[in-house]
Amino acid sequence: MKKRLLTLCLVLVMLLGMMAGCGKTEAPAASNGETAVATTDKEVELVMYLIGDRTPDLDKVFGKINEKLKEKINATITVKFLGWGEYEQKYPLLFASGEEFDLIYTSDWAMYNQQASKGGFWEITPEALEAYAPLTAETMYDAAWEQAKIGGKVYMLPMNYKEVTGHVFLVRGDLMEKYDIDKLETREDMEAYMDAIAQYEDGMIPLDIGADIDNRLLFDYIFFYGAVNGRMEMIYPRQLMAYTGADDDEVNVINITEDPAFIETATIMQDWNQRGFFSKSALVNKQSSQESFAAGKSAVALMNMANAQGEYVNNVLAHPEWDVQVVDAQFGTPVLIRSFLANGMGIFSKSKNPERALMALDLLRNDEELHDLFCYGIEGEHYIDNGDGTIELTDKNSNYPYDMNCNWGIRNDAYWKTIEGGIPNYDEINDKWMETAKSDKFVAFNFITDSVKNELAAMSDIYTTDLLLLYMGFTDDLEGDIAKIQQKLDAAGADVVYEELSRQAREWLASQN
Repeated sequence: MKKRLLTLCLVLVMLLGMMAGCGKTEAPAASNGETAVATTDKEVELVMYLIGDRTPDLDKVFGKINEKLKEKINATITVKFLGWGEYEQKYPLLFASGEEFDLIYTSDWAMYNQQASKGGFWEITPEALEAYAPLTAETMYDAAWEQAKIGGKVYMLPMNYKEVTGHVFLVRGDLMEKYDIDKLETREDMEAYMDAIAQYEDGMIPLDIGADIDNRLLFDYIFFYGAVNGRMEMIYPRQLMAYTGADDDEVNVINITEDPAFIETATIMQDWNQRGFFSKSALVNKQSSQESFAAGKSAVALMNMANAQGEYVNNVLAHPEWDVQVVDAQFGTPVLIRSFLANGMGIFSKSKNPERALMALDLLRNDEELHDLFCYGIEGEHYIDNGDGTIELTDKNSNYPYDMNCNWGIRNDAYWKTIEGGIPNYDEINDKWMETAKSDKFVAFNFITDSVKNELAAMSDIYTTDLLLLYMGFTDDLEGDIAKIQQKLDAAGADVVYEELSRQAREWLASQN
């Protein structure tokens, strides 16, 4: 009898176990080969790193986001930032430090390739996408998924919207009128405007660059869009090398410091520095050109068009007397159609809750309420929804600026709203860009860095110690400083990197034909 009772108990236990299993979300094999099983029974706190500067109301906005995430997937997100002036140094350290986090912004300019190649990101398989991010699986562009592959595997959710890379200047119309400057259509026109500011506006900096992203953007803008008409596409470490673009017959990676266009651009930066267009403390300045412009400290800010939309409205609301204007900074050079890897989100390979992290990304990207909170802030406080695909920004929008909180990795065009009363000449500039917009043939190419990682590390160090000075025009002996940088690059093994990159680029190009 006892034996029969024992048998019955064992059967009952097994049946109860099977029934309990029905309440779980079964997933496909994880990237480590183990079977992943996720439930939302246990509340988890996810840590997410973004790039940029924390805005005053970010915690308030994410308080609202977390209420919804707690309700939907029993999870909340704590947001941390890597500032513009520090992210290039701190981003790789974050992966190596042992710090626990789950989600991080990544892109082709923010170390996707490098960290994916080092095992820094959790692999997002098609099965995991279907199981934990079904809404994203339905809307993902096939081309975006293909571009995100490194060694045949995907380690990020790339952006699912199409975008061109075009730059604009924010300038003050009142100062243009004051100094009889009626147009800003060429680089020479901009120089005349900044020269007037430098000479006659005491205490005002014409273009207050400083944060790392600023000084690099300015140099890249002139070098890649101005001097060589977009001939080259940068690649990591993006400050130190480039591969030849679509118009060249042969793929040969070059040291950009040896290119005549680099010398031309560095000469321009030296001239601008000597004419007082930058602050004398630019090397240690942590304030962006956008922040300086908004504070009335400078007369020009350089940015992409996406950022300009919010910045324009915020400055008009705060300073109607400035007559803020948006100027096409391309000056006739073609804009580039961006890779889908230009913005995205990754999951840390050592995350303790990668499945829940993917669930969160799926909701942030595809749940309209959550998407709008992340992108625009709190309705009625930071913006007013007009119900026709446009919004009005309130006087509190500067506390959570439109499209300025590193929301780009979750942005969804299905919910994207433009600003009513935004940039008056937006369509004029954008239509002009679209007439000549082009895509680089290497847009989906990923450099596998395993064999040259030591050389790349040494080359990156040269940027932070030497090349940055040239980017900002801090040199008395341009040719001599360039020669010293070239010597250092040679000693770092740059030729080995260029040769390997050339080989991979050729092989990849051949595989596309």
